[in-house]
Amino acid sequence: MKKLIFVVAIAITFAMSSAFVPISSNSNVVVATKHVQGEICFKIKNDTGNSITLHTGTGTAPMNNGSQKEFCIKEGMKLCIADKGRPGKVLLTVSSDISGKTFKLSELM
Repeated sequence: MKKLIFVVAIAITFAMSSAFVPISSNSNVVVATKHVQGEICFKIKNDTGNSITLHTGTGTAPMNNGSQKEFCIKEGMKLCIADKGRPGKVLLTVSSDISGKTFKLSELM
């Protein structure tokens, strides 16, 4: 009888410990992004050698040197260099023909 209780206790211990195993950090992670309908999505790569802040028409987006960022902006809006939080020099006007493209910031300036 003591052996039976011992075996059952060990089985319960293993069952409980396997229920609390942490998920491995190497597990596959899926990240889904939702794009608002009617917006044009494109990417900008900052290859200027400096950090810069862009104005999207609805807010600002800082970009470090060498970084790449995807923007989804309504058609007809303008992507500008931010000047103290306000739109400055216009880099491009968003249209359907730029959808999915990647632009180098140095070429837009």
